[in-house]
Amino acid sequence: MRHSQSKDLKSFFGTLVTRGNPRGQGTVKSASRLDTSLNAIGTTLQIAKDAGEAASKVPYVKAVAGVVSQIIRIRDEIQANKERCGEIIDLIQLKSRTILQSLDQVYEAKGATGLENLRSDLEDYAQFLRAVLRDELEPFKTQSRWISYVNRGKNSGDLQKLERELDDFNNRFSVKRLVEISVAVLSKPAQPAKVVPQALPASPEIVIGRESVVESVVTVILSSPNPRIVILGQGGMGKTTIATLVLHDLRISSAYPTKYFVSSELSPTISLLENRIADAVSIPLSERGTDLVSRIVDRIRSDSHPVLLLIDNLETIWEAESEQPKVDRFLEVISGASSKLAILITMRGIQEPKTSFSWKPYVLRGLDSPSSTTMYETLSRKLADAPANELLLKLSGSPLAIKLFALMVKEGDRPSQLLSSWNKRGARTLEIGGKHRLSSLEQSIRLSVYSPRIDDSARLILGLIALMPDGLSSCSPWFEGFESFLPDDVLLQPTLRALRRTALLDEVGEPPRWQMLPPIRQFCLQLIDSASPTLISLIELYIETVREHWDYSSSASQTVILPEMTNIRGLLHHGCTVQPLPRYIARASKRYVEWAYWQGIDESTFLFSFLRLPIPSDEQAAIYRSLGKIHRHCGRLDTAGTSLAHALELYWNIQDQRGEANTHESIGDLLMCRDQLDAAESSFNRALKLYGDLQDRGGEANTLESMGILRRRQDRLDLAEISLNCALDIFREIQDRLGEANACKSIGHVQMRRNHLDGAKTMFSYALALYHEFNGSWGIAACTLLLGEVAVRNQEFEAAYALFYEALTIWEGIGEIWGIADAHQAIGDLHLQRMRLDEAESSLNFALNIYTTQVHSRRDEALTNRSIGKLRLIHGQFQESEQAFRNALELDTSANSRVGQGQSNRCLGGMFVKKGDLDAAESSYANALHLFLEIDDYQVTPCLLDLGKVWVQQGKIEESEAEDAELLKFRWDARENTQLPENNSSVNTV
Repeated sequence: MRHSQSKDLKSFFGTLVTRGNPRGQGTVKSASRLDTSLNAIGTTLQIAKDAGEAASKVPYVKAVAGVVSQIIRIRDEIQANKERCGEIIDLIQLKSRTILQSLDQVYEAKGATGLENLRSDLEDYAQFLRAVLRDELEPFKTQSRWISYVNRGKNSGDLQKLERELDDFNNRFSVKRLVEISVAVLSKPAQPAKVVPQALPASPEIVIGRESVVESVVTVILSSPNPRIVILGQGGMGKTTIATLVLHDLRISSAYPTKYFVSSELSPTISLLENRIADAVSIPLSERGTDLVSRIVDRIRSDSHPVLLLIDNLETIWEAESEQPKVDRFLEVISGASSKLAILITMRGIQEPKTSFSWKPYVLRGLDSPSSTTMYETLSRKLADAPANELLLKLSGSPLAIKLFALMVKEGDRPSQLLSSWNKRGARTLEIGGKHRLSSLEQSIRLSVYSPRIDDSARLILGLIALMPDGLSSCSPWFEGFESFLPDDVLLQPTLRALRRTALLDEVGEPPRWQMLPPIRQFCLQLIDSASPTLISLIELYIETVREHWDYSSSASQTVILPEMTNIRGLLHHGCTVQPLPRYIARASKRYVEWAYWQGIDESTFLFSFLRLPIPSDEQAAIYRSLGKIHRHCGRLDTAGTSLAHALELYWNIQDQRGEANTHESIGDLLMCRDQLDAAESSFNRALKLYGDLQDRGGEANTLESMGILRRRQDRLDLAEISLNCALDIFREIQDRLGEANACKSIGHVQMRRNHLDGAKTMFSYALALYHEFNGSWGIAACTLLLGEVAVRNQEFEAAYALFYEALTIWEGIGEIWGIADAHQAIGDLHLQRMRLDEAESSLNFALNIYTTQVHSRRDEALTNRSIGKLRLIHGQFQESEQAFRNALELDTSANSRVGQGQSNRCLGGMFVKKGDLDAAESSYANALHLFLEIDDYQVTPCLLDLGKVWVQQGKIEESEAEDAELLKFRWDARENTQLPENNSSVNTV
């Protein structure tokens, strides 16, 4: 019993000493050593508790463990004087090493007695620690920095006194008590002690998603001579579970009748591991001398059966740099014990022992999604709902995390509550009582993050990469930029390799990125202070890169920016919490939002949040203008108008002419969307004048392109072509590929109005190729839809269907509601033309709902009403058809769309013909023809032919005359007693 008590106490102090940081190391968050020391010691609290409970009949063990635990736990209460407290804790750690060494001697001595004589010394030590807690540490919980400054001389003297007292205790303990023990060893025969081997752990009842790994390990053991297998992976991945299943496999039990399980969790030194293995193979204490390894080898060799040795959690010893060579040598010797010996070990990380023989490694990754869901539902006994599935996704297939989550749900916690807590608290959410690694996800991760292999430099890197949701790119310029601002003593490449060996980071993907699992990332977010100069440098790196690569039409900029969009957003968002604000963060955020919109992502809410920050007026104005453009594209026209009015007022107040010009151009685009064409033309003219004064060629070209669209909407096609060709020339002159694509698309629209389908197709195809160059989703979808409309005009219906649905898929993918409506309108019209009436009605109603309730476009609403009127006419519903056509005519009139008015009148004429009201039909066709002739529209001839059929039915002309368009036009001219203007339909080519 006494020997067992000594061993437990030694394990406690051994872990306390070996897991603590060396004196003088810094931390990530501050220069203080306290945080690292106490966090490292904090992982031993459960060990201290276990040691105290295991030695309940030896009060001094519980006393010492309890006081040390109190010292450790006050770390969260200390608000100041961290250096002072860190020195005290470090001093206690260092001076306690003599106790560890002394207990090693007692433990390894044959027949050691006299442990009761240690009682008084350790009681003194417990009292001493209580005094340190009371007099040295407790006062610092509330002591102000001013009092600390006043007492700085006293503090220094107290520290020296504390060190003398520790030295006195160690000298008294080492010189007096160890001599007594040595004399007792020499003079008294050893007492036999019973060795109790460690039993095999029970086989897990539920294992999901690891069956193939277990089967593979069993196969290797059964088919290989001298199998040497190591199961690796991050904490909580199920290494011990898999190893235990292998031990209990019936085929393994048959092939290896002798099986040993040895846990290294409470064995921080190689000597303790050797003794645990000696316990497992039943070597009596009296036979354990200085060459214990040889005794273990002899015992294994003497076994007549094949032997399987499982060493669990070997990283506990191997992580200590001083112990690694000893562990490797020990494994070398044990491996040669017998040709019938199979060795299976488990270790955190992905680095296997450095032995001369090779290991068969199994690196465990997270469970796949179906296995994660099955495991959760099996353990919780509940089906996974939406919040549960969302949290399971965040847990990245970690079996430990899923198990804790499921057990908490089984105990009554709701998945929605746990998901909310996870988003705020991260890994701390998942714990089922206690701070053991198997009952707390945070403790499991902490063991890895604060292991001896991870120093302050590594934790700094972890903290920085945790702020980058997509991880650190291994490509230029991000990797070099990241490395450039790190402290001189932080070597990035060696640190990344060390973190990969511990499975905290991995380099994945193509191009490669250094990433961590979400639970680890959540934990590591706390590793770095939000005001850290290194973090500020990282944010500034991203700000400057976004400002430099502002042109989203540039392929070079796309290569740099697009892979980092998620990281850019995350760091800009974090930058909002820093005071003072990083310079230019608002401008960089505006650029990011524009990049996002170009990719079809609406980030207006993210950008609006920057208006609450203390930023200059010019940056506020730029944000308002960007918001106005995004709201307009998304159909939020009223909100867009409010934003642009704010922008214009701010630019006016600070006398920023370029800003005013940009905003007038944006207001003109908005007014066009509202069908306020005259007001839009005034805004464009103001913008053109300001750009001309500033000699801003790019601004002029953009405004001329908008003016061309306006003039097409006004049915002034010749002027539209002049404006668009001027814009195209300037875009090519200044090498603006995005502007060139927009201008070509707009010229194609004019060609369509003139019914020059080949020219339109050429323009749309050329623009589409340009949009593909810089991945412009919006432009790609728009040109695809327009090419579909050309295919309809050319009677290529199947090609048109494919193009329309392709455009719809793109619009839906980027959430462009206006584009979605346009695609449904085009599909509905094609269904109608193909007499697929049910499908047509569904698509048209869908489009009409968007036009009337979300984007409020009268022109588009009128177009859909005309299509619905045609559908009703096919069904013979004359009253509903006439109402739809008249609704369209009213909308076209209010939108000042003469081509729309002409089309609505023509549709009314067709309805009246079917109804048998020829006079009303003649009147409607005549109204349509007047409008088409005014704007020189290609629909003049079809409208004349419609009117000719009415005249035939009225007996005004012969049927043969109704098919001659020239004759019909002559009769029309004679009837109206007016001369039609010369039809000039020439088109400038690009």
